[in-house]
Amino acid sequence: MATKRASQVKKSVWLTPGPVRGRRSPRAGEGGPGSLDREVIVAAAVRLLDEQGEARFSMRGLAARLDVTPMSLYWYVADKDDLLELALDVVGGEMVLPPAGDGSDWEAGLRALAATWRAAMLAHPWAIRIYSDYLNIGPNSIRFSARALEIARASPLSEADSMAALSAIFQYTYGFTATEVNWAEKAAEAGSSTEELIEEITEAVREIPGVADSGVLVDRAGEPETVLREREFHRALDWLLTGMRAGLP
Repeated sequence: MATKRASQVKKSVWLTPGPVRGRRSPRAGEGGPGSLDREVIVAAAVRLLDEQGEARFSMRGLAARLDVTPMSLYWYVADKDDLLELALDVVGGEMVLPPAGDGSDWEAGLRALAATWRAAMLAHPWAIRIYSDYLNIGPNSIRFSARALEIARASPLSEADSMAALSAIFQYTYGFTATEVNWAEKAAEAGSSTEELIEEITEAVREIPGVADSGVLVDRAGEPETVLREREFHRALDWLLTGMRAGLP
């Protein structure tokens, strides 16, 4: 059986010619008031995704929000996948990049990259759930990756270690943030705060025979979960960066 080429495994809007170039008005009878363009459509998609999440998002719902017919959207985007990938790159554009610097403060640069990536994903929870579905090679994603490489390569780390450092920072940030989003959304579905949900689950688990005496239940500090998570996020980053620094000649 023939092996699939990489370009066949996952289509990317950035590697596929779009249905249109530049601005274009829908054909008569297909649009609504005013004219559309791809930027307007993508911006509206981001707002709708923030409100509804990606599971409920649809081209029909977006068309209704824009007061146009669903078919008019396809003059500008080929399908829903393309639109989600474009929306994801818009989120990448919200990340505030630290200066490349001269390498003297490379640890602060890596920390800033992690912090701004996490902040963008927390602001748009749907984005982290679809992040691994796409190649993330849009202009904003490339801009972020290029700055990350500049910071890592300006550090005293070797080329191989600088790539490993970026991988470690990103994998940690991705996992930590995905867990945050998961807890926040479960709490919202339950109509409670994250603190209330954790307390409810803890009390339920405490009733399981043997659990209370096992030592697996840990009392949380009496602080808001957002404060605890912020401190834990940066504390673990401290350990990662300390390990990288310790590996220097």
